[in-house]
Amino acid sequence: MNEFIVNLNNLVWANPIIFLILGSSIFFTVILKGVQVRNMKHQIHLLFTAQDSDAGISPFATFCTVIGYRVGTANVAGVAVGIFSGGPGAVFWMMVTSLLGTAISYAECSLGQVYKIKQDGEYRGGAYYYVQKGLGWRVPAVIYAVLTLICVPILTVAPHAFSITSGFKTSLGISQYITGAIAAVLLFVIISGGIRRIAKTAELMVPFMTIGFAVLTIVVIIMNIDAVPSAISLILRSAFGQDAVFGGILGSAVLWGVKRSVNSSGAGMGEAVPAASATECPHPGVQGLVNSFSVYIDLFVCLCSALIIILTDCFNVQDSAGNLIHVSEGSQAIASQSVEPGIAWAQEGLNSLFPGGIGAVILAIFLFFFAFTTLLNYYYQGETAIAYLLYNKSQKIRRSAIWVLRIVMPLIFFYFAIQSSSTSFSSGELGVGLMVWFNVIMLLIMSPTIKKVHDDYSRQRKAGVDRPIFNPQKLGIKNADVWMEINKEAIKQENVNQ
Repeated sequence: MNEFIVNLNNLVWANPIIFLILGSSIFFTVILKGVQVRNMKHQIHLLFTAQDSDAGISPFATFCTVIGYRVGTANVAGVAVGIFSGGPGAVFWMMVTSLLGTAISYAECSLGQVYKIKQDGEYRGGAYYYVQKGLGWRVPAVIYAVLTLICVPILTVAPHAFSITSGFKTSLGISQYITGAIAAVLLFVIISGGIRRIAKTAELMVPFMTIGFAVLTIVVIIMNIDAVPSAISLILRSAFGQDAVFGGILGSAVLWGVKRSVNSSGAGMGEAVPAASATECPHPGVQGLVNSFSVYIDLFVCLCSALIIILTDCFNVQDSAGNLIHVSEGSQAIASQSVEPGIAWAQEGLNSLFPGGIGAVILAIFLFFFAFTTLLNYYYQGETAIAYLLYNKSQKIRRSAIWVLRIVMPLIFFYFAIQSSSTSFSSGELGVGLMVWFNVIMLLIMSPTIKKVHDDYSRQRKAGVDRPIFNPQKLGIKNADVWMEINKEAIKQENVNQ
């Protein structure tokens, strides 16, 4: 089974998907006029200017929920895997792809808001909603919803489950079975409360884990301040094939940088859309900007992880033939390959700086929060897919199916928590790759609508409107009826003024 998953993953992540991701990232950056880099001040302002409602959660709660899934094991363990197969240069291409991919995040999250619905008293949305309502394609939408249900709360759970348990095994010697069982029970308790309990949990965890990890990285940088310029130089030289050791794996650096970027940020696979669609806001452009800003946090944490690993020289690198071209000088365990690429590399790096193995323990705790908040969002994506697939069924049937997911997902988590690293990461990457192929192509087809939404928000802002409102009828956008109710009073007043 492991060999089959690895081979299928390699097929999905061949060169065509790299061209698709980079090409679409550049395309959306151009047609949206660099939306991800010219609105930072406004993006931050939007985080704190709206509140939740009975039907939706606040932009800040959504931001924390999305950060919770974007900042996960891929930001630590995934960075190590990228360096192992692509060299230090993979870090540069990972960051470039994330920066460009932010435009895709704006596109998918704003589009999710446009075509969201109100069901069972809550806002719901996802890529399957905008495929059906925006394009009128029911069958592809159903296929994507099924794909989401299989890939997200099942396949992509794998690397996060493994990283949580392996982190505590490496640092404290706790059995993966014990950590996996405890985490699985805690996962069930939180997801059983739905999006509101998930959002509240994320609001508590995300600021702590992000700021704490940043402080930890700053300490590492200060302790290795003399080596920082050479580490950054190594990343840049390797990224462009100019380093004597890593110059021969330039193609792998680009491939693994792009792959790890998408696995880390999720931009392009539609992961953030369900949570983004659950937000209470006056215009889809608001959530597009808020969610695209979250990618910067993801990018920052990835850089922090890379610096910890590279500054302490706790990494190996292999070429495409599987031969080691760099062997760690910072850790004997890594040099002997007794430690697989992943969370253990960063733990070894911290252990070389902090006495008594305390560095590994600290990172295991941080990684628990990173991975756990990611899993909460993965569950919600599965819940939203079920709600879509059973839209015409009774509320009782939908609720029953959702409760089945709430029971099954912790069991799936426990299964992957005790598997090997290669199986876990290949399973996660396979799920991401399948969703990227579908979602990005749909976004490109629907790019005229995305541009309409962006231009409408920008036009109102330039006209001095502090709180732009969305009127889909005015823009000629069909099947976005929920917005006529959301902005009913504002649209009525606008019609009177005209």
